[in-house]
Amino acid sequence: MIGIVYLLLSVSPDNIEFHKIGITTRPVEKRIKALQTGNPNSIIVLKQYKTQNYRKVELVLHKRFNHHTEAKNEWRTLTEEQINNFLNICKEIDDNINFLLKHNTFYK
Repeated sequence: MIGIVYLLLSVSPDNIEFHKIGITTRPVEKRIKALQTGNPNSIIVLKQYKTQNYRKVELVLHKRFNHHTEAKNEWRTLTEEQINNFLNICKEIDDNINFLLKHNTFYK
C-alpha cells in the first residue's frame, strides 16, 4: 500500500510556526480537516512524499527531528533548510530502507 508522509505548517496568533510530520493513506486534506478540529490556527500542507515505506520513513523523521520540539506532541519547529530539504530527506531515508529490505534478510 502506498502512503503519504506529509509536512504541515500551523502558525500561532503570535506568529510562531509549528510543523507536523505525519502519515496518511487518504488525501492529506482529509487529515488536515481532522487536525483542524479544535485548532484555531490554519493548517497548510508544505510537502508530501509518497512511498510504500511511509511508516518507517515517518519513524526515522520523528527520531531525526525529535530535538526540534519542546512540547510532548508531534508539532515541532523546523528551519527553512530542513523544510526545503524535506523531500530529499524522505527520499534518502526511503532509499536506505529499500536497500535494507533488499539486502538484509533480518530487516523487515
